[in-house]
This record gives sequence, structure tokens and C-alpha cells, in this order.
Amino acid sequence: MANKIIFIVFIFFGLAAMGQIPKNNLSEDVTVFPEEKVSLTINSNILLAGEALQYKAFILDGAAQKSKLSKIVYVSLRNKMDSVVFSHKLKVENGSANGDFFIPSTLKTGDYRLIGYTNFSRNNTKDSYTHERIFILNSFIKQAPAAKSADTVRLNFAPNELEKPIEKNAESGFIKITTDKNYYNLREKVKLRLENLSGNTVDDFVLSVRKVNPIKIPENGIKEIAPQPLEIFYIPEIRGEIISGVVISKNDGKPVANKQVSLTIPGKDFIFKLARSNQNGRFFFSIAEAYEAEKSMVQLIDEDLKTANYIIVMDEKDFRLDSSESKYLKLDTELKNWLQERSVQVQVENAYFNIKKDSILSHDPNPDFFDNLGTVYILDDYTRFPSVRETFVEVITLAAIRGSGENARFSVNNTYNPNGIAKFNDIPPLVLMDGLQIQNNEELIDYNPREIKSIRVINQPYRYGPKIYSGIISVLTKSGTFFTAQPNYSTEINLSATERIKKLYFTDYGNNASLARIPDYRVQLLWQPKLFLKNSQSIGFYTSDVAGTYQIALEGYNNEGLYISSTAYFTVQTN
Repeated sequence: MANKIIFIVFIFFGLAAMGQIPKNNLSEDVTVFPEEKVSLTINSNILLAGEALQYKAFILDGAAQKSKLSKIVYVSLRNKMDSVVFSHKLKVENGSANGDFFIPSTLKTGDYRLIGYTNFSRNNTKDSYTHERIFILNSFIKQAPAAKSADTVRLNFAPNELEKPIEKNAESGFIKITTDKNYYNLREKVKLRLENLSGNTVDDFVLSVRKVNPIKIPENGIKEIAPQPLEIFYIPEIRGEIISGVVISKNDGKPVANKQVSLTIPGKDFIFKLARSNQNGRFFFSIAEAYEAEKSMVQLIDEDLKTANYIIVMDEKDFRLDSSESKYLKLDTELKNWLQERSVQVQVENAYFNIKKDSILSHDPNPDFFDNLGTVYILDDYTRFPSVRETFVEVITLAAIRGSGENARFSVNNTYNPNGIAKFNDIPPLVLMDGLQIQNNEELIDYNPREIKSIRVINQPYRYGPKIYSGIISVLTKSGTFFTAQPNYSTEINLSATERIKKLYFTDYGNNASLARIPDYRVQLLWQPKLFLKNSQSIGFYTSDVAGTYQIALEGYNNEGLYISSTAYFTVQTN
């Protein structure tokens, strides 16, 4: 057992950058690894085009306690044919993550499923992913009729769903929900109190207050469809997102070991990573930083530029499931008035979207991997010269360009080594343009110097990743978008950025008199995805112009891994 524990620690911390490994390369039984799974909570199973699907993902271990492994979780909405409507990549904080998706008017009425998983949960024979059934109703697009009745899912009118017991107090044995009243007028403040009866700190609850729909959800749920079996073991993304691939020889099609590969995610705060292919030709990057650029570059680094002999093949991260028969969603005719009323309300709400929209929070800028080392030359502070070569002669005194044409190379002038006899003097420097590693020096030498904003020179040996450089020359352009694809040694890849953190809009009639003139047809009165409850807490929110029965739903996991759910109801009536 001790050997197994050592093996686990070695994999998690020594090889934490790995995303997937062929199982035949593992020397131990993979069952010694702890289990990880995802649980999803959503604001509603029934949504109209124009509404927002809001969700929360809990990342749990085998004991249903917060997992400390994965730092990335993936959530996607798919139809019955496994076509992806949206795919979100979210950073995990304290074992959970949350996001939302605005349902466009182009999305057809249908039976969808919301999928949640981590890279590590894909190893599970059961619960490799979690899913929630979502019925989307689009009154703008007419459905094609079903070929046969067996392909039909019926949503029935259920007025009894609106006849919930209206009580000021609701107690589940763990959580007590109390409202100051049972009945509220339009645009009136609701005072809600939550009490933790267990006496323990309960982390990451989800609190949702939403109008009850007069629809009976079909009891026949969707079965979990196992992903296609692969002889691969997926490592948890314990430091951040994992990007991986393999270097292959064009001559014999075999993997190539000991080849250096770089990754650049461009931007004002670019990300630059280096890796080396292992004995199986595989390379791995772990990205803990936030980024926004979708177009990125992976380059094979070869000082002799023999890269034409190799190709880079990137690993796919899509989680593909088997498709099932598409279902026709049939609505009870008695739902017609309800659907028409809700469609109008949604359209009015969206007309005032700019007033009520959420705020997207900016992420902290990524510091350069070399921090503030070296000397920065802001070229606007100097006389501008017509070529980059002249600029290095007249301005960039700590670096130089030697040779010409294909033999042109950059060097740094180390003031502590004026005679050029130091150990690393004959090693070339690392040259970057907007974070993209320059291998063909003519690309930089022939660049318009008037488009260059600054040049940083670190004129001392620098080790980064698996390689040592005599120094670093980092060039930033004015646009910050320098990007070139050399087919011999680079591969352009598309990376979806992690979802940005939002500050959710809150309707407050007490502090904003201008809202009195704006229609309010919210049915989602409150969505609080991160609620840390200890002892008791008071929360206030306002009702809207939509009367009816509303549900207060609180869901989460306590410190012992026990799932807790508690609900209460109140009524909003016309004045």
C-alpha cells in the first residue's frame, strides 16, 4: 500500500502537467486513485428562448465532500444528437464553480441535457459525468412534427404545481427557511432568513427564488450514456487547464522524444510556456493563468530548424457521447395562454437588457514569467530609426544583431562578461514578439520598427522550463497582436477561455428610484450561487410585476458530504 501511495504522489505532483496517459504506460492499478465526480444544480428545468440558464457545479470526491484535485470543470448543453449548444470551461474555487447561458431565439424547442465533468472524472466507469434535463421552449420557431408517437415527449399542464403550501417557515432538519410574510405585493421587499440547524459551517449553498411553472416534468429521466471507451487514463487538472499533444516523425510516423515545444497564448498579458516531449513523444502544458485570446500557437523548437521532419498532433478534449433519437416536444394545449404570457414577458425583459445586465469582472493581469527583470526600452522615448537593425545599433545597447539573411542572429551584451567567455555566452537568447517565440530571426529584423512599442532585454543567463538561454529579448508591438504561422514548425490551435466571473444584477427598488418607470417581468427573483451559511443569515430581495407562487430552493453539501435540500413557498399578488 505504501508503494501505491508513493506512486499517487509522484503522478499528482511530479507529473501534474499531464492530461492523459495511455493505460499501458501505467505501472500500477488505476483503481488506487481517489474518485471524483460532478454534481449540477440549475435554476429551472423549463426555460424559454430569451431566458438565462443558470447553473452551479459541485466537484466532489467519493465521499461527496469537496474535491481538492481538479481546478477546471467543463459544462456543456447538448441535444439528443450530442450536438453541443454551448461549452463552458470554468475555474474551480473551493470545490465549485458557477456560470450561465443566455438561450438564443435560434435554439429550437426540444429536450436537452446539461453535462458536467472534470478531466479526472472521465476515468469513472459510472458517474463519469453528470447531467440535468432541460426543456427549452421557443415560440419563435415552429417544430417539425414527430415521425411517430414514440418519438414524442409531452409536457402536461399541471395547475396543482401552483398549489404549494404557503407557510412562513420551512424546516428540512438541517436548514430552516423563514420569510417575514406569506403574501407579498408587486415590487415589495421579501425578508428571508436562513438558519443552519446542524451547527456546522455549510459551504457553497445555492439559493434560488423562482416562480413555479404550471408544468409537470416527465418522470422518465434520461439515462447516463457511457462515453466511448478509450485506453487512456486522465490526470486531474490540479494546477490549471492541461493542453497536450504528441510530436510525430514524418518519416516513420513514430513519436519523437526529447523535442522542445512552446505554447503562446497572445494578448497584452501573454502566456508563454515551454515543455519537452517525453519518451512517448508526448508534451504537456499546465495553464493556471486566465486568458481571453482564443487563437494560440504551439511551436516545435529546433535550433537547426529541422522541424520539417516532424508534425505536432494536439489532443482533443471534447467529451463525446453516443447520440440518441431526437424527441419531439409536445405541449399540452392548456399551456397556450401561459406560454404566450411568458413569451411577452421575456421579450419585454430583454428590451431593457442594457439596464439590468450583469457586470463582467476583469481578471488580474498575468505577470510576465520574467517579472521585472532586465531593461525596458520604450522606443517613443528615443529617435525612431527606419529599421530594426539600426534600432538595435543606436538604441538597444544591451543586445545586438549579428550576421545577415538566414544567418542573422540575436545576442545579448552581458556587462559582467565583456569578453564573451562566460559559460552560457554561446547559447542564443530567447526572442519573443508579443509572447510568440521567434525562430526565424528575419521576421523580427524585417518588421516595421514604428509598430514596435517596447523592447525588454535581460542580458544574463535565464533558465525557463527545460532550457537555458543566454538572456531574453522580449518585443511588444503597439497592437499587441503579432501572430505568424510557419507551417514547418508551428500549429495554430483554438482555445476557449475560461468563463469570466460576473457580478449578478440585483433589482433594488429601495435605492434606485429610476427603476419605478421600467417594467419588471422577472420570474427569477434571486440566484445566489455562492452562499456560505454559518448559524443564520438574513437576505433581502424584491418581487417583480409577475404575480404567482414562488419557490425558495436551497441546495448544497455540508462538511460531512451530506446533500441538503430545503424549499419554501410564498405568493406574490396584485395590489
